[in-house]
Amino acid sequence: MQESNLSTATKKEYDFRLGLFYRFSPIKSDNELIDCPAEELQLILVNYARNLVKRVNSDDLSANTVPKMFRGIRWLLNSNYRENDIKWKPIEALFPKSVKRSGYKAWTTEQIKLMLENTRYLRNKALIHFQASTGGRVGVHDHPLLMKHLTMMEWNGHGCYAVLLYADEDETAEEKDLRDKQDDVQGGNSYWSFLTPEATDYLDRYFDERKRKNEVITADTPIFLKDEIKQNLESRQLSDTNVTSIIYRIINEVPELKRRKKGRRYDVQMNHGFRKRTNTILKLESEVNSNIAEKIMGHKNGLDGIYLTPTRQQCFEEFVKGISQLTISDSQRHKMIIRNLENDKSELEKKNVELVEYK
Repeated sequence: MQESNLSTATKKEYDFRLGLFYRFSPIKSDNELIDCPAEELQLILVNYARNLVKRVNSDDLSANTVPKMFRGIRWLLNSNYRENDIKWKPIEALFPKSVKRSGYKAWTTEQIKLMLENTRYLRNKALIHFQASTGGRVGVHDHPLLMKHLTMMEWNGHGCYAVLLYADEDETAEEKDLRDKQDDVQGGNSYWSFLTPEATDYLDRYFDERKRKNEVITADTPIFLKDEIKQNLESRQLSDTNVTSIIYRIINEVPELKRRKKGRRYDVQMNHGFRKRTNTILKLESEVNSNIAEKIMGHKNGLDGIYLTPTRQQCFEEFVKGISQLTISDSQRHKMIIRNLENDKSELEKKNVELVEYK
């Protein structure tokens, strides 16, 4: 599995699920699973499904998790030309009916303000702004997120970072731009997301703090660093586990951020709550092109998801329409509104002068 082209997050999930299966069954390794005779394996898998159903009935496992428990098994068998040796329909017939998921709510702007007020570390503030602005998926921090994946954009005199999410380690912003402009070249899994001027400012302040500590920042430097004590030769970059831990500690210390548990889930998912907020704002902003909003969120829905390849600039032109609502600070939002009105007024006066001169 380690040599496969599966994403790091998928490998981790499959390894974890396979480990749970090996703990239950007489099969104890990948090789034993691959070599197990078909009839014997069929019986083991049926018994495993029944055991999972018992756990669901005793409220020890979510009904929605049961199909996931077999994904790693099926992938491993399929990779070794053995998936058709198993009759999957009798096994799937045992699966309990899926239940409506909870965790449907987004973090509100007021709640995100509380998060920012209750952490004194600049890195954590920049991280919260990053999550609230990009709405990145759970998993984004387990992919390379380096300085070369950032590039600055300009909007009404404000600086806004464009950030390349799910980029390959050797992929740069310039290479992504070039591919997006070529119709005959696949753009890969990476996509552009953006930071509001407010989030950009906090990220720059975090970078300045690191420079003051004599860190040498290069194109291959991670955007977000682990705490020094947790850094190792393999990775200095914050992982998804680290990000989840940081956010958990913050919200756990603030009574107003306490989430309600519904079944086995909370009404607001810790990381995904940011994504739902960004997604809702961009989708409800009537002026934003809905197809490009899907791209900014990394969705690949329908034919447009396959064939539509907007450039970074085209995506940014739609993103800026939601900046006001995405901004967390009321004072920052008001400053931007005033500045934008002044720019509009200046532009109108310029056009009036040109019109008079033309006459």
